[in-house]
Amino acid sequence: MSAAPKPLAEGSLTSTPFGHVLLSIMKKRLSGTLAVWPDDDRPGQDRIRFENGVPTAARFLEPTSHLERGILAIFQRENAPYAFYEADLVGDREGTIRGSVDPFHAVAAALRANAPAEAVNRVLIKLGEDRQRIRQGAPLARFSLLPTESAFVDFMRAEPATAKELVTQFGDPEVARRMIYLFGITDSLEIYDRPISQQKLKALSSNSSIPVQREAPPSVPLFRSTSPSRRPGSIPPEPSRSSSPAPGSISRDSLSGEVVAPRKKPPPPPEGLDEDLRKHWDEVGRVVGMLDRQNYFEMLGVKESSDANEVRSRYMQLAKKWHPDRLPEPLAPLRPWVEEIFHLYTLARDTLADKKQLAEYQKTVMQGGGTPEAERKINMVVEAALEFQKVDVLVRRRQYDQALQIVDRAMQTVTKEADYPAMKAWILLLRDGIDDTDVLNQIRECLRTVFKLNPDHVHGHFVRAHVLKRLGNYDKALAHFKKVAQLDPKNLDALREVRVAKMRHAKGRSTAPPPSITGKRASLFGGLFGGKKK
Repeated sequence: MSAAPKPLAEGSLTSTPFGHVLLSIMKKRLSGTLAVWPDDDRPGQDRIRFENGVPTAARFLEPTSHLERGILAIFQRENAPYAFYEADLVGDREGTIRGSVDPFHAVAAALRANAPAEAVNRVLIKLGEDRQRIRQGAPLARFSLLPTESAFVDFMRAEPATAKELVTQFGDPEVARRMIYLFGITDSLEIYDRPISQQKLKALSSNSSIPVQREAPPSVPLFRSTSPSRRPGSIPPEPSRSSSPAPGSISRDSLSGEVVAPRKKPPPPPEGLDEDLRKHWDEVGRVVGMLDRQNYFEMLGVKESSDANEVRSRYMQLAKKWHPDRLPEPLAPLRPWVEEIFHLYTLARDTLADKKQLAEYQKTVMQGGGTPEAERKINMVVEAALEFQKVDVLVRRRQYDQALQIVDRAMQTVTKEADYPAMKAWILLLRDGIDDTDVLNQIRECLRTVFKLNPDHVHGHFVRAHVLKRLGNYDKALAHFKKVAQLDPKNLDALREVRVAKMRHAKGRSTAPPPSITGKRASLFGGLFGGKKK
């Protein structure tokens, strides 16, 4: 009997998170097998074969059809032991999964679901008071960054800052902490020692004020004005009947009519497919559409009172039918949808069989969520809102076309958010003025949409006031400036317009205000949406 191989290195995920282990193997370009034991009483180990630091094959305790998916599941373990062997302990036996996984991509994806708090804190402390920036040549493309994460990269590049400042100043502290940690452990940061422009940092950071709530989706104030939007560390204002919900302030009950989030459907079956295979093909499409609108209890066909054993038993029945490896070869084009079905069933089992996850999920279901469709819509709302934050910077740079592209995408995704058409009207006014009849009609159509959604929309009244001012209708413009001052008593631009009109009236002059905004486009925009905070 041959002696058991001796590990080249071993440890515990308690002290060394799994992501660190992967990155260490990659950095050292090791070849061999990483064995990771479960953190429960199950026998065996997950075994991952590496070649020059890259995972190329594995055998997992839990069935999976993808190498990366199996690796991502291990990130959830916190107390499991691991060991690395120079020998190939995976082999070619049944159940071996092959492929190639970029550790950078895997770590970035895993952190979105669960970032190890203690490890994150250690990295932040280690970075200390040194200002950080993205290292030139850092392989950002390998992370497959989401829009929120790309926004943080843009934020860092705008003005390097300390880790603490980046977390505080960026709108979403959780994203900031996660990204600093990711860049720190992947050697994607470097110290920046040039003089800093605090004014520039504050100007950009105030555009990224994304309050984070752990038990609800984030509320994202997009117009950077003195309007009553909630900011980190501030006391939330009392709700007003006239205030519109901030973009990204998501009510799951109203998503169905407000958010356009189509999903890709399976293609029609090819010609010449026999009857049984055609029925199977049609069933895949039907099940995908059905699961998209079901919560996890409905997916598995179990009651909310079912215990973990019932959940697992029902899952096994469904897994036998829908495992991707059981897909007949003529139905190979449907594999992405079958993998999605299998993934949803697996996710439902993992959630409902875990007491802690179950309790949190039941809250989501009670709020009207918990279906793939609802979560997809929430994600699209948040992504649209976060991308929309770039608009202010683009307009200040007079990059109006790019700003309009973002606004149009946001309007196509979220159809009942008044801030988006208000911003579009403002950009059109800044870029094109009112001389072109088609442009003026577009501006008017945007404002009609704004006031249909919210008759007391502060920024809609502000934009309409400036349109009327340019048209020479000063009395009506003044009425809208007064409305802005009434709704938002801290709006200095509106207060100034009202004050000047009163002074002119007191002196027996026309109420016509000073010259229009021609030549002051960027500065007025900044005053409305990003002026100096008092």
